[in-house]
Amino acid sequence: MTNPLVHALVFLAAVLIPGGLLVYFAWRAISLKGEPNHTAQNPGSEDISDTLKPTPDEAQSAFREMFPKDSLRAQSRRKQLDRVKAFRHRNSKK
Repeated sequence: MTNPLVHALVFLAAVLIPGGLLVYFAWRAISLKGEPNHTAQNPGSEDISDTLKPTPDEAQSAFREMFPKDSLRAQSRRKQLDRVKAFRHRNSKK
């Protein structure tokens, strides 16, 4: 709808009708988008369901390569956990 008067009337009706604003905004979102975006139907799109998935060993080695055990992040996290553990033991009342 390109006529602003019609848009104003439809919006006013949507405000007056309970739940009408939800329907109005959904309708506007669909009408502004044009046609739905279905990549499976677009020419030139590729199917990614057949791509090779890494084995658990490959995934684990890639993770360890990205986050080594002796990294600064791991050392900092270990120190933080040790501080919390020591603080809890110091203040525990048995």
